[in-house]
Amino acid sequence: MRNCRPVRILIPILIMISLYSQGQSDDASKKQGPAAQLKSLIESKRYRFQAISATSMKGITRQLTGEYFLKLNIDSLEVDLPFYGRSYSTNYPPTDLSVQFTTTQFSYVADSAKKGSWVITITPKNETTASKINMSVTSSGYCTVQVGSNSRQPMSYYGTITALNDR
Repeated sequence: MRNCRPVRILIPILIMISLYSQGQSDDASKKQGPAAQLKSLIESKRYRFQAISATSMKGITRQLTGEYFLKLNIDSLEVDLPFYGRSYSTNYPPTDLSVQFTTTQFSYVADSAKKGSWVITITPKNETTASKINMSVTSSGYCTVQVGSNSRQPMSYYGTITALNDR
């Protein structure tokens, strides 16, 4: 009877340890899932950035209510983002100053950074409204986009990145 007592104590402890270790492995797989999805999304060059807010060089942030986006579809880039900053040259009379273009001529470089985040540089060729687009993507899918131009102040946009076929 005395030999049976340690077994009664040991079995519940072993069950608790195995359940605890399985729960931790499930948490690790859940954390790795979105990071792996984001990696495949960025490497496939098929995603959409949906802008939530825009910040000018003066530091003024505006919440966006319209459908402002950047769409990358393997060999084409479509950009429709607002512009609230200062323009150094413009047509007279001033027309819409938004960053709006579609091109198939651009370079794309995506580098992984710390903690599952990404740094993406897109350089459109022969485009006047944007000479360079820098994207910083977090592992959770939030993104900051900075659009630079030779004739305008840079603008920053904050939003989310999703798969292209979602919309």
